[in-house]
Amino acid sequence: MESKDADCALKVAYWWSDKKNLKMNADEFSEHLREYGIQLFKLNLDESLSKQGPFEAIIHKLSDVMVKADAGDDYAKKIVYDFDNYCKANPEMILIDPLDKVRILMDRYKQYKVIDESALGPEIGVFTPTFVELTSKDKQENIKKLKEADVRYPFVCKPLVAHGSTLAHQMSLIFCEKGLDDINPPCVAQTFINHNARLFKLFVIKDVYYLIERPSLKNFKAGDYPTIHFLSHDISKPKCCNSLTELDPDDRVNLDLTEPGTRTMDKIVEVLNEKLGLALYGIDVIIENETGRYAIIDMNAFPGYDGVDNILQLLSDMIVEAINARNSILHRKLLSRDPKRLDEGKQKDVIIVANDLSVDRFQSDIESDVKKSSENHDIDSGIETSDSCDEKKNKTIPIKLTRRQHSKNSAVSAT
Repeated sequence: MESKDADCALKVAYWWSDKKNLKMNADEFSEHLREYGIQLFKLNLDESLSKQGPFEAIIHKLSDVMVKADAGDDYAKKIVYDFDNYCKANPEMILIDPLDKVRILMDRYKQYKVIDESALGPEIGVFTPTFVELTSKDKQENIKKLKEADVRYPFVCKPLVAHGSTLAHQMSLIFCEKGLDDINPPCVAQTFINHNARLFKLFVIKDVYYLIERPSLKNFKAGDYPTIHFLSHDISKPKCCNSLTELDPDDRVNLDLTEPGTRTMDKIVEVLNEKLGLALYGIDVIIENETGRYAIIDMNAFPGYDGVDNILQLLSDMIVEAINARNSILHRKLLSRDPKRLDEGKQKDVIIVANDLSVDRFQSDIESDVKKSSENHDIDSGIETSDSCDEKKNKTIPIKLTRRQHSKNSAVSAT
């Protein structure tokens, strides 16, 4: 009789922190994958990855480890080096997401440059507010840089590094030259634009996105005011209600609560998907009061997807679609869902957990990398990534979910 393990011969590996596991529950993730005959495996980054594989795919949130490596931590540097080498040695394996692509979003200045140099401005007028990198506390030097970059008061001073710890989310709102004494370089200064305390988060999962409305900073103006220090995570929490997110009485008069346009949001995701080559990332969008223009003020890799209730099912489906896209090219068997596998799997452990230390790429990339691999190796197991065929790429990206998460007093839904 065929063993039950034979029904889950394929392995998908994952790695993220225990904190992230509170949101991305591995047990539930495992159940979804088991329906496709896939066993979930937690990587042990202290051990050889080659001995733990082979894997059909790896999905990870290594950005925090990468930040430590970039800061010179030898332990983190070894982990990133070994992980990167393993992925390069297995070019057919799906990697969600490639480290070099994740790295772009780890640096706020680089991610703003990506937006600035994209087709979003010329095609639909989407922009990122003027910004400049500040590398010292020299006041005169910073005044000059701000002027040359047309960064105006008030501006938000953000840490250059966008991931890694709470420090990445400690920000300051600077209202005048006197406030320049409060900057903490290296940082990015970005002009603050009034947006009626409304933030629109786009949670991207390959070819679809989820639109969630969150609270944001209220309207401010330049002046001789003390610097405001805040944690961006706290400001944009669901149903956040405090003095920084509550609109002043004057701003409530004739309040225009413009709903985000589907076409614009579609285009933002379409352009950035092509520009970034990431499967899992978030985009923070605001709408400027005076002009109605859309501005992107931040992006992050593999966000928490708060408000997307079925995220683990969506991740499972995305991984399987990528595997099937690869298998179709290599003329291998395609995976399909069979709920019976889940019932069988409950009779034993469904997750292999090693002792822990605590890609997606597009369809065109698959064909290129598989071709390179087949020239040097016997194609056996492993994958390169994709989640859609060319026909899918040409379709309009749908909004799958819209949810507003403001406090009752800071905004009301437009009818």
